[in-house]
Parts: sequence; structure tokens; C-alpha cells
Amino acid sequence: MSSTARGYDESHGRHLGHLAWQQQHGSHDGEFMGRTQNELPRPQWHTPPRRWRADRSGPLEWTAAVVFTVLAIVVLMGALAVLVVVLVLQPRAPYLAIRSARLDGLVYDQQGTLDAELSVGVVAENGNAKSDATFSHLELRISFNGMVIAILRADPFDVPRKGSLPLGYVARSSGIPLDGPGMKAMEAALGDGVVPFTVAGKAGTRWKVGGLVPFNYWTRLRCDLRFFWPNGTAVDLSCSSKPKSKSIN
Repeated sequence: MSSTARGYDESHGRHLGHLAWQQQHGSHDGEFMGRTQNELPRPQWHTPPRRWRADRSGPLEWTAAVVFTVLAIVVLMGALAVLVVVLVLQPRAPYLAIRSARLDGLVYDQQGTLDAELSVGVVAENGNAKSDATFSHLELRISFNGMVIAILRADPFDVPRKGSLPLGYVARSSGIPLDGPGMKAMEAALGDGVVPFTVAGKAGTRWKVGGLVPFNYWTRLRCDLRFFWPNGTAVDLSCSSKPKSKSIN
């Protein structure tokens, strides 16, 4: 055999042997590669959270907080200023006063029934030099020993600055049945010659503090009216709702 033929046979034999080895091991390599790729962990991509909303809302929240804080401080300072002004100007707040009173008639029988007639002169005072005052919801109750015998009222009215308005009332009550304590009190009063009554009530007032800031105020009145009987004149009449220290509600 020639050298050329022998070289071809050796080369052809090596080629056939390589094909046989691939046929025997090729499937195993495929299985190994497939199994290896399946078993490798897949990469997981983590997207960072979006923070643009929080970053954008932060300045807005701070701005709102600053604005509300400033407004709260302004409101508080305004309230304190009004309070100081009111306390300073309190003696000039509008008020009610009883300037005159008289017991015009009194009938009391043994059954404990009372008839009375009183003349009461009420004056609404406004000591403000820069603002008119409005009085409303005026109501005064006249009572004897805790039992109301007459109620005095008035429609809303205005009092000019540094002015006053007189309100004259004639309170008449008839057939008022007194209870046991009331009968004893009336009998004792007639024996002493001095009959006491109580006047209590209030009125809403409105004016401008310093002529600028509107202010509402309840002026309250409570005092005793004592009359000599039978002449009916008042004893030491002094009755006013003029505000004193710490009387604002």
C-alpha cells in the first residue's frame, strides 16, 4: 500500500472516531449545558423607589407650616391687643344705671296676695368718645324674696358717643300669690317700714374699641331697691352695671 493511501486511511479513521465520540457524548453535553443554564439564578433588577413626590411635597409642607404659624401668631397678637385695649378702656364701656325709683302702690292681703306698682328710671350710658353704642336684648326682672313680679324689656336702640338715653318704666303687678317664706318676708318688711325689691338683668352692647375694632359685651345689672313705706321713696339708691375690674365675660 502506498503512503498516500495509508495517510488517507489514518485521517479518515480519526475523523470517524471523532464522530463516534460526539455521538456518544454529544447528548450528555447538551443535557449538561441545558441543565446548567436552567439551574443558574436569573438576575433580578431592583428599581429604586421614586422619591420625586416626597422631594416635591417637602417644600410645600414646610411652606404651609410657616404660613399657618405666621397666621396663628398674627391672630394671637391681635387678640392680645384687643384684650389689652378693652381692659384699658373698660371703664368707658356702655352700661345701664337706675337713676330713680319709687314704690307708688302696695296692697297685701291676709291671703298672701301682692299688688305693687313701681316707677323705675333706667338710663343707658355710653362713655365712648369715638363710637356710638347699640343696646339690645335688654331685660330686667323685678322680684320680691326670689319671686318675679315684673319684667322690663326694650327694643334695640342706639346711644350716641358720650351720650345717654333715659328709659322710663312703670311696673305693675297684681294678684301675685306669695309663698310661705314670701308672706313672712312681706309681713316683716311692713313691720319695719322698709320694703325691699331686687332688680336683676342684662343687655347686649356693641361698639367699636378705639373707634376701629367691633366689640360685643354683656352688661349685667343686679341691685336691691329698698323703699320706705308708706311714703314710697327709695332708700340709698345706687344701682349700676358700670363694669369694674375683671367683669368682662
